Amino acid sequence: MKLIIGEQVIEYIIPTAEEVIERINEYVTGGLYFSHFIADGTEVYDEHEEFLEQKLESIEELHVVIKTEKEFMNDVLLSAEEYLQRAVPELRTLADDFNRVPTADTWDRFELLIGGADWLNDMLKVVNNSHERPSDWKTFQKLTSTLQAEVSKLGKALEKKKNREIAAILKNGFLPVFEQLEKAFGETIDSEFIRKNLN
Repeated sequence: MKLIIGEQVIEYIIPTAEEVIERINEYVTGGLYFSHFIADGTEVYDEHEEFLEQKLESIEELHVVIKTEKEFMNDVLLSAEEYLQRAVPELRTLADDFNRVPTADTWDRFELLIGGADWLNDMLKVVNNSHERPSDWKTFQKLTSTLQAEVSKLGKALEKKKNREIAAILKNGFLPVFEQLEKAFGETIDSEFIRKNLN
């Protein structure tokens, strides 16, 4: 197998997933970030270790995509904005559904929303730990704190199984924060970063 990281090409006979990951980690220092890899033409953006453990023996060429901190931050902000653009309309629908009788589909969509909110929170932590933070980062920090408070309220409403309270928290807590974050991400991307097609 051929492992390509930047300008470096490493030939392996039969590597282990751990060896490949260790080699990638050695390379991503000093302001460089691992983005994803391309295995024989297939782009892999998540569950990298699991993918390697299952497919490594059949991979002929593994190209590791490394980005600078600014490029990586640009991608994080674009991904977060794209998530929020999808999540805002879904929040409105979910709030309405919880005001009625939530169905199994409502709960499935709710779980997806919570997973997305966790992902968004993780992305905000990545931005917070970066040297390439947006200039208006204090706005993001404030909104993050507000979102975490709403998550706490939502947890209590879930424990009590109060559907109308869940609906109110989604509509009056999550929705305004998501809308403000979407606007703030958009303004930051337009003023400090680059819009590009992620596909």
